[in-house]
Amino acid sequence: MDRRSFLGRVGALGWAAHAAAGPQGPRPPSILLVLADAWRGQALEAAGDPNLRAPNLDELIRTGVLFPRAYTPNPACAPARAALLTGRYPHACRVLADGRPLPADERTVSEALAEAGYATGFIGKWALDGADEPGFVPPGPRRRGFAFWAAFNRGHRYFDPVYFRDSPQAQRGEGFEPEYQTRLACDFIREHAMRPFFLVLAWGPPHPPRTPPAAYAQLYDPARLRLRANVPGGAAAEARQALAGYYGLCSALDACLGRLLTVLKQTGTAEDTVVVFTSDHGEMLGSHGLDLAEAPFEEAVRIPLLIRYPRAGRVGRRAETFVSSVDLAPTLLVLAGLEPLEGMQGRDLSAHLVSGEGSRAESVYVQGRLATPAEWRMLVRGLDKVVVDRELRVTNLYNLGQDPYERRNLAFEPGQARRRDEMTAILRDRMRRLGDRVLPSGLKIRQS
Repeated sequence: MDRRSFLGRVGALGWAAHAAAGPQGPRPPSILLVLADAWRGQALEAAGDPNLRAPNLDELIRTGVLFPRAYTPNPACAPARAALLTGRYPHACRVLADGRPLPADERTVSEALAEAGYATGFIGKWALDGADEPGFVPPGPRRRGFAFWAAFNRGHRYFDPVYFRDSPQAQRGEGFEPEYQTRLACDFIREHAMRPFFLVLAWGPPHPPRTPPAAYAQLYDPARLRLRANVPGGAAAEARQALAGYYGLCSALDACLGRLLTVLKQTGTAEDTVVVFTSDHGEMLGSHGLDLAEAPFEEAVRIPLLIRYPRAGRVGRRAETFVSSVDLAPTLLVLAGLEPLEGMQGRDLSAHLVSGEGSRAESVYVQGRLATPAEWRMLVRGLDKVVVDRELRVTNLYNLGQDPYERRNLAFEPGQARRRDEMTAILRDRMRRLGDRVLPSGLKIRQS
């Protein structure tokens, strides 16, 4: 069966058409999107991580499709999450930094799925309603089509957590925040097992503070952890401590993921549920002597992306193509039998899940620190990577095949002029096509 026929069967007419057709009609898939804040793409055994213990993620990889070259469109929470929901880059959806609200006229994948009859729910950290912390988001348009709501706007409070339902009266969870959120998610899945649902579970960890629950606090011995080769010697001791807490949080989340997968099996919805595991951005954790996210290095911009859809039949595969978080919204809409929304800039990846023969992107594009003096843009093509500053001057140039840890900056080496100019031209063309600070003529748009 080809991809078009398959997608037509699983959901071409949406849930309303399925209901009208009766019990024998096609049912669109449910969608469970799990977002782990600051989980970097290198922190997977399948990506070569020698430290992490995450058996449920390993199982998800064995039964789904791994996208090993997935990138965030921007290594900051709000811009990345806005891009994920809208399928548009941060400059296009106008969320340039944390603390900025998603404009009311931006359309989201959640709104489109709600209109198609999906039961929708959001649990966890939202980050798209401005600077309020923790922040009550009232029912209505600011929730972007999510009907069930157990969330807060901003903050990282992993014990004695606070969240809101439909009133500004704060609710208090119990114990470790992701465990409580996962219980709410399991309840949502049980309640909506008989109809297609779209549930986003947005965990706060492994973003700092790096304090795992007691059962995982001593799981990793800092002295035995293997550091990435680009962690300077002077930063090694601090990096080991940070990694021990980081991996402890990751393993705690993996246990929560296992509970979600178990509930899908118990409710009989596993075969017809698209499970997505990803992050908004990565984390440096001592690489290049840094401990932050908004840097144009691979540790900050690479993210995990695992998608499992048992009904599609593609299991245990690696899709060797560049992917950005902006690709998720159009992909999920197509899997639900809907058209991508007008203005979406991401690619439809559904062929990689259904036929395994999806097209391969030649490059991936990332923005950072927009509208600040430290603004940068980045493009990776093949194994070559270029970074430019606010004035589009090249600051960094790497070959990730020869230098995967980005320890040799080729930007100013005389023998690299041709490669530097070629990569810069490709980046400028991508900016032009995306409408990012560049007019169709190629002239830069002046910023205040």
